Amino acid sequence: MLRESGSKESSIWLIGDSSPSAWEASLHEPLDPRHPARHNIWTPVLEGIQKQVFLADRRRVDDSHMYVRNAVHNPGDKPQGSEVMWGSKLLEETDDFGKLLGTHAPTLVFTFGAFAFEFSRRSLEREPRRTLRYWTTTRLGEEFRRAVEAFNPREVNVFPLLHVSIARGHFLKSHENFTGESNGNYFNSVARDIGNLLSKDKDTLDVWVEP
Repeated sequence: MLRESGSKESSIWLIGDSSPSAWEASLHEPLDPRHPARHNIWTPVLEGIQKQVFLADRRRVDDSHMYVRNAVHNPGDKPQGSEVMWGSKLLEETDDFGKLLGTHAPTLVFTFGAFAFEFSRRSLEREPRRTLRYWTTTRLGEEFRRAVEAFNPREVNVFPLLHVSIARGHFLKSHENFTGESNGNYFNSVARDIGNLLSKDKDTLDVWVEP
């Protein structure tokens, strides 16, 4: 499996967790479109965003060159859920990713799950450092809303999204926890908020399909 796909010059980056060890030899790229995980965690969000911006502005987000990678290639390199201090290999990874972010400055970085979010936070040297266990679906939702409120189209904005928790046995609780709403719909909520941001700054964002 490739470590990355798409263009680093894209304004939209998708950061996954790690390569699925059982399928690594069969898949071509991170968040491979043939793997059901991509369509469980990203496709509903993207389709909701596309609907939102089309109805608002008759525009469509260009998703053909988005930069996609996993935080780490080997899932065995991930820290334990209670570890605050990460080892030298992970420190190198976060340092390298931080340099990528600094060089290319993508406007919207979507991270999937606790590890990808904390990995991105540490790459940007954000404090305090957290354990993976700290990032519950509730706290990821709170951080998502903070990122929406603080959105600046001239900076790197990191938006935590859910990973497989939205497609497993407690998926209904994940919807409620992330949105903070009884019977909340995570996909609709995220698509609405991101779609609103894109429409608000439509003339300054380089994310659109050219007519």
